[in-house]
Amino acid sequence: MALVTCGPAPQLWSMRIARILTVATLLAGGSAVAKKNDTLELRTSQKTVRASVDAQGLQGPDLKLQLSDNALTGQAFQRPVDLKLSGRHIEGTVGEKPVELTVTARPDVVETMGTFAGQPSSLTLSPDALTGSVGPCGYNLIIERDRRHYRGTRACGDQRENDVLVSIPKSLEKAPATERMAALSVLLSQP
Repeated sequence: MALVTCGPAPQLWSMRIARILTVATLLAGGSAVAKKNDTLELRTSQKTVRASVDAQGLQGPDLKLQLSDNALTGQAFQRPVDLKLSGRHIEGTVGEKPVELTVTARPDVVETMGTFAGQPSSLTLSPDALTGSVGPCGYNLIIERDRRHYRGTRACGDQRENDVLVSIPKSLEKAPATERMAALSVLLSQP
């Protein structure tokens, strides 16, 4: 049985199929460029770290992490990350150093306390501030008027930076407390 065609119809069909395949690929794998509001960001005078946040985890040049209800695993800043998330606890290793954090969630406030990458850590996230220490870095950030960015100071060892910005996307703000604080702790612990 032969297929009979007339005129440019085969070209039109192949263009439509190409468009359909492109859209299907983007839907299946996500866009290569994250929407601005789906990006977790840490900006200092020395560097900017960005990662797109989606249902699979956090992806960017410095972060390649898979996030599920009970784990955060992958690579962050060329270090292995293997964290187990359960109820009120984050346990495992970052860069082969121990992580043992207890997460306390109250209305509008989430706190972690314990050890992160082998160092004492205590971090508090509220609608108005992001304060405390995680790993070698301490933060004192206040929400800006736009209610989308935290800005303030941080100190990592002997280095103090005055204009530090952290942006947390809505998708991560709505995640369970252990997932949110595990992702933030990995990002903020990097000097």
